[in-house]
Amino acid sequence: MASEPILADIRVLDLSEGIAGPFCTKLFASLGAEVIKVERPGCGDPTRAAGPFLADEPHPEKSAAFLYLNTGKKSVTLNLDSSAGQTILRRLAQDCDILVEAFPPGYLDALDLGYPHLRSLKPDLIYTSLSPFGQTGPYRRYKGSEIVAQALGGLMYTIGVPGREPLKIGGNVALHTTGIAAFSATMLALQVRDVQGFGQHVDVSSMETTAMSQIHASIHYQFRGTDTVRRESTLLRAADGWVTPGLGIGTTEDVWQRLCDLMGKPELAGDERFITREARREHQQEMQSVIAEWAATLPKEEIYHALQRMRTIAGYVATVEDLAKSEQLLHREFFQTIDHPFTGEATYPGTPFTVEGERGHMARAPLLGEHNVEVYCGRLGYCKEDLVHLSAMNVI
Repeated sequence: MASEPILADIRVLDLSEGIAGPFCTKLFASLGAEVIKVERPGCGDPTRAAGPFLADEPHPEKSAAFLYLNTGKKSVTLNLDSSAGQTILRRLAQDCDILVEAFPPGYLDALDLGYPHLRSLKPDLIYTSLSPFGQTGPYRRYKGSEIVAQALGGLMYTIGVPGREPLKIGGNVALHTTGIAAFSATMLALQVRDVQGFGQHVDVSSMETTAMSQIHASIHYQFRGTDTVRRESTLLRAADGWVTPGLGIGTTEDVWQRLCDLMGKPELAGDERFITREARREHQQEMQSVIAEWAATLPKEEIYHALQRMRTIAGYVATVEDLAKSEQLLHREFFQTIDHPFTGEATYPGTPFTVEGERGHMARAPLLGEHNVEVYCGRLGYCKEDLVHLSAMNVI
């Protein structure tokens, strides 16, 4: 077991807002990196204004989204539109290993804060840019969002009922995946820097990340010459929810026999409609009806465990409550309890990986500007009177 976190010697300057960039830097913080989050004076990251809020009380320190996406970071306030703020940022960047930003392409370049300028000040800086469509190309200046990434990345086309409009997957799966892609690519650039000594510009596109996540559809199109066809859901209703039994027309005779026994209908194994794969394919709807009638009488987890004991591929649709009490997640200590001065203790999802059996530790999200004195005075040499002056000028 390592005596200290893996990235304890790494410092990250986080200029990003929203979801993708902060999720990327959250993963760095979970591995022990010092992440300095730069926020706008007065209002901070716009996610601070995004609900839900504790007790439905809108407050910049009570946003569930902000608290989750920014665990373990330090917060400083800085106005990048001011020349003094730009000077301070250049000094901060020279003292960091990684810079992560999610501004519209070209914005930081216009302020002499883009990669070419900062590279001249610190050649080994790793500069990671996240944007809807990437730093180049005809769409580079277009705005984006979760639904835009899912739509233009081709993911939505594969989701929904055949013959109906495509559907957006719930939540912000595209933006979180973009954050993971940025984290992975930045870690690779960090390895190159450690071995070869130079930094790089990492360019991450939400559209490309999403397009890659459904690459099977693109491959099918090339191989078959047709678009991926949406299919009816194979979910079955259980007594308390939904299950995906994973038992289809390709089920072997042996598995089908055991399923019939499990359902208390062993005679179906010899039924001419279901006796072979070809017969089950021809009478698929009837077969699904039989399984559905059985599933409707049992709890979803009971069905899931029974089918897993048969070594079949099966699952159930977990609710948030199901996740919170999942034996698997609890055994692996996936959830962590974090205290916060404005919200008290709350349970947060942890990192999606362990290293040497250890899951990254998460500290609470920072208060707005909480670390101004620590960073500006302790690291850059300003005195507290300087900070008062900079605050009055709306620089910090």
